[in-house]
Amino acid sequence: MPAFVTYRGTVQPDELDRLGHMNVQHYMGRISLAGFAVMEKIGLGERSPHGRKALSMLRSEIDFKRELTEGETTRIETTMLTVGTKSLTFGHRMIVEADGTLAMEAKIVAVCIDLDARKSVALPDEVAATARALIDA
Repeated sequence: MPAFVTYRGTVQPDELDRLGHMNVQHYMGRISLAGFAVMEKIGLGERSPHGRKALSMLRSEIDFKRELTEGETTRIETTMLTVGTKSLTFGHRMIVEADGTLAMEAKIVAVCIDLDARKSVALPDEVAATARALIDA
């Protein structure tokens, strides 16, 4: 399964906690930003022709592998794992740019929702096909 980059950024001084490493809330923020990049990649972006549909995180499993400190630049590489009727599962790997070490892994289950009705809906056919192609590529 090929990975695609969904986030890149540098740890800022105000993201450190009293333990001297990046606080968990900032990992979650980066995971959220990477999720928006996934939506763009599969056709559910801001200007989607599919109306007001989006992915909403339903479940996450996160493994922290290495502390991150001020000034370190990371990227998130994402792989599509499964595509269902209404949901999909993808994996994020946060990599430290300087040395290639793994800082965090996350497995995300997201459901397609109608933003007006606030209910889950089927993934549009084109979106599901695009997501499946990321598995098969």
